[in-house]
Amino acid sequence: MKKTSMFLGLLAASGAMSAHAESSITLYGIADDSLQYINNVGVAQNTGAAGRPVAYKNESRFGMYSGGYSGSRWGLKGVEDLGGGTTSFFNLENGFSIATGAFSSSGLAFSRQAFVGIGNTSYGSVSFGRQYEAITDLVQGYGPISYGNFSGTYAGDISNYDNYARINNSVKYRSPTIGGLSGEVLYGLGGVAGSLNTDSTLSAGLKYVVGRWGIAAAYLRMDNSNSTANTWNGSGAGNFNSSVTAGFAGARRVQIVDVASRYELGALSLGLNYGYTHYSPSAVSLFRRALSFQTGGANALYKFTPAFAVGGGYSYTMGQSVNGSASRPHYQQFTLSSTYSLSKTTMLYTTAAYQHASGNTLDAFGNVVNATASIGDSANGSSSGSSSQFLIRAGIRKLF
Repeated sequence: MKKTSMFLGLLAASGAMSAHAESSITLYGIADDSLQYINNVGVAQNTGAAGRPVAYKNESRFGMYSGGYSGSRWGLKGVEDLGGGTTSFFNLENGFSIATGAFSSSGLAFSRQAFVGIGNTSYGSVSFGRQYEAITDLVQGYGPISYGNFSGTYAGDISNYDNYARINNSVKYRSPTIGGLSGEVLYGLGGVAGSLNTDSTLSAGLKYVVGRWGIAAAYLRMDNSNSTANTWNGSGAGNFNSSVTAGFAGARRVQIVDVASRYELGALSLGLNYGYTHYSPSAVSLFRRALSFQTGGANALYKFTPAFAVGGGYSYTMGQSVNGSASRPHYQQFTLSSTYSLSKTTMLYTTAAYQHASGNTLDAFGNVVNATASIGDSANGSSSGSSSQFLIRAGIRKLF
């Protein structure tokens, strides 16, 4: 009862504060659910180990998929006018499954964002907490998912175009926009005694917009050098839950460079994007040589009416040989999506995606295995046991 009273009191305070121009608190969120069919989901038939790869049997799955277009979430954000163009602000945001009501990340009250800061219209802002980095803030809006949803991001979301990298204990500076140019720098403290670099995160980026054209580029470096096992412990969240990335969880360092551009031509939007991801080995990682992956992509979106739009995209990912002699891994992906807005806050959507993989990669035990398909970020945790995978999804998204 005490917690309920506190929450109702907070909402009441929000309404009261909104009546004053100098400060406000907003409750907001997204409720998104869909039905999805995905084929060739690899189901393990044995326990894997070094020298004994897992054998997979492919199965099809049909079921409910929460967050099929945008991750379901709720949050609180507040701004206070301190005068002279200066404001203080905060943002608390948690993800959840609309299908089950469960938190998207166990043990985290605010898994998506939690930060506080101060800003000025002339000098920019500084914020502190669990935050997104420059790829998400500056480049993602021009990247693959801006033409559909996160099914369209690269294989296994290897270049963070679907914002998996949330940075704990971070300090971020965001510049004002001057002549169409804006930028940011972020540093995530690793929390290791005697070292500012160990397990830290660094990110920086720029965005430039002029007329109908925009371009953005960003760099992300996440350190994991304090790990004593083949696991990820950096201040930035890792992404090793797909067959594309599973073999690199013990990396000493992950570096990503993303560049994306978009041109608006009336109802038509055209985009090009590029991603570079580099894994550095450590004494405990299951790979022994530095490896990089490069991806190029093209996207288009056409608005037939203000309410109805269709988007499509293609991406091609190629990695280096995982041991110097194995075939390079390759991933090709096609995505098609449509959206229909019933109102400003309610939207229906459909998505279809297909991916084909070839070559060799590393599994989670360090074995050289055949590369298998893993569509965008959608199949993380449901990667294929073979070279191809297809999914189709239809759902509804409600903003509040």
